[in-house]
Amino acid sequence: MAKKSTAMLAPHVRAQREEFYRGVFGEEKFLAIVLLRPYLWDVSMYLEKVAGLSARGFSDPQKMIGSFPAILHYSFGNIDEKIAGLSARGFSDPQKMIGSLPTILGLSFENIDAKIEGLRERGFSNPQKMITSLPAILGLSFENIDRKLKLCRRLNVDVTTFIAYSVVFIGMSAKHYVQIARRCRDLNIDPTPKNVFRIYKKKTF
Repeated sequence: MAKKSTAMLAPHVRAQREEFYRGVFGEEKFLAIVLLRPYLWDVSMYLEKVAGLSARGFSDPQKMIGSFPAILHYSFGNIDEKIAGLSARGFSDPQKMIGSLPTILGLSFENIDAKIEGLRERGFSNPQKMITSLPAILGLSFENIDRKLKLCRRLNVDVTTFIAYSVVFIGMSAKHYVQIARRCRDLNIDPTPKNVFRIYKKKTF
């Protein structure tokens, strides 16, 4: 069925869809979606996608769609292929991975394979485990990853623990973390991810 422009919809249908998707995405994201795509999905399409994702083992389909509206454009065939492909590559819980980072659905297997191999080349014996604990690393360039690993070595911290504390690893930059390391020394505390995050959050560096 061809998609209708929002302007072409009957006023009461348009109002109904706008009210529904404002509730799904929130006002700011809703306005951005309407700006980029001058049509709104039939509500039944959203409900079918939620039901289909639930049937495939995703625990919070509404949250997935809310964070990544493009899911509404992916066929279930595409989603099933991504689940099967991740399983074949040694990931034990593809649904959990995709649920925590729905943009994985938009990554090609070529991209994922390159990331697995590149992490292995950088000394990670189990790239799948690393990616599972930090799915967002799939969206980082190797240049970015190399900078973060170099900074970990410079700070003389355990890379594995920083990766496990994902918010710290993803946010690592020399601009802040060298100063934070100095602050840790001043306070005579180890630069563990928890201490680093606490200092960063309080902006006491």
